[in-house]
Amino acid sequence: MKRMDWITWSAIGIGVVLLVCILFAPPFIGVADNGDFDRILGSGGISPLSDTYSYEDKYFGYSHSNYEYGPFAIGYVSSQILFVFIAGLLGRLLNPDQFPLEAMGIVYSVLLLLTLFIIVRYACAGKRWLQITVAACTLFIFFDIGYVAYFQSFFGEPVSLIFLLLSTAISIVLAVQKKPASYWLALLFGCAVILAASKIQNAPVGLAFALYAFRLYRKRPDRSWKRLIIGGSAFMIATTGLIYVFAPKELKQINLYQTIFFGILKDSPHVAQDLEELGIPQKYAVLAGTNYFQTDVPIKQDAPELTEHVYSRLGHFDVVGYYLRHPGRIIDKLEAASSQATMIRPYYLGNYEKELGKPRGAISYTYSLWSEGKKKLIPKHFIFFIIFFLLYFAVIIREYIRNKARRHVLDVMLLVSVVAIFSVAVPLVGDGEADLGKHLFLFNVSFDIMIVSSVVWLVAQAQRLFDRSPELE
Repeated sequence: MKRMDWITWSAIGIGVVLLVCILFAPPFIGVADNGDFDRILGSGGISPLSDTYSYEDKYFGYSHSNYEYGPFAIGYVSSQILFVFIAGLLGRLLNPDQFPLEAMGIVYSVLLLLTLFIIVRYACAGKRWLQITVAACTLFIFFDIGYVAYFQSFFGEPVSLIFLLLSTAISIVLAVQKKPASYWLALLFGCAVILAASKIQNAPVGLAFALYAFRLYRKRPDRSWKRLIIGGSAFMIATTGLIYVFAPKELKQINLYQTIFFGILKDSPHVAQDLEELGIPQKYAVLAGTNYFQTDVPIKQDAPELTEHVYSRLGHFDVVGYYLRHPGRIIDKLEAASSQATMIRPYYLGNYEKELGKPRGAISYTYSLWSEGKKKLIPKHFIFFIIFFLLYFAVIIREYIRNKARRHVLDVMLLVSVVAIFSVAVPLVGDGEADLGKHLFLFNVSFDIMIVSSVVWLVAQAQRLFDRSPELE
């Protein structure tokens, strides 16, 4: 008789309690709109907030639990539209008159619980010490309000969180199985594509998982396995390219402006020299340090002259080239990123509805020990992250040499660190310092996975020390 997996089901039970207490028990907790919601609402047949709301009530300060229904439409191509569409249908079942944002919370909560199930039940390969350690870390870190408050919003961050966790867990399942099942590999490709297609800045992550898939090429000798790897990897690489090709022209223009004027030229000690090097007329020096959404600028961001002199002539490869020629400048930007890299949540976006009478922009701190501790205790300096990553790589190399049987698992841990690096480099090159804290969300998820893997490694070393056995069973 097969024993009951009480660790997995206990973890699921605790996860349910946490999500209910944080999201579904009064008062309503969400994340205020920063102006991004409108482009995704139509995919769920949901209308933007009406003009009866003032600008101050609509944006930044307050969350809103109810929206009016509207026609279904796709305004922004992203994998997120699938989940907003499902939530739109669920919302109509829960309340035919108004869309309850709790429907979005339910969709993402179910997905997070499913992810927890796969992590504890399958990725831990039935090892009880590992199940307990990983379950505790996952519930403590990834069920924190800093992460799950996003569930009751129309931001894309929940897709990034859930599908990076899922992709990582499934990669570990494939790594630990001697003869991995094809359906796990197909599921990995599906999850990685959803992750890569959720945001433009996530697109390179698809390349990273495609490369990992090729590491599994010799895990099985049959042709169907090899064909699945080649076909799935090719699809992921093609998806990455298509995300960039079909990105909205307006979004490309916004990102390029942010990259140049709120990135390269922001805090530059030699603006005139930088402009000359980039081939931009000196008259645009007045825009240095401004972002695309500022209104108090001498030259409007969508002015035809900017299209002629900047948008049509420069691209992100020019930005990469600039930073390669000036490594000191990219280090400055990495230092700026490090100052915000430990903040999971956007502190300028309120969590409460206005009707509660809380101050505009008020934040909920229910179950926030990890997010607040991380923000306050982890050093906000680039050198700290350099040291952490070097130690992380050193441990991987050490274990790679000592334990050949675990090399595919170590590949996954290395893959997560590569995703973390991508998650810093892409926002800096693609959007400058604009909304940098929020754009580092995927870095936070990756870094926290690295923290969990580090805790697991330390627990394993302690158990080896006390058991005096070469391997942990």
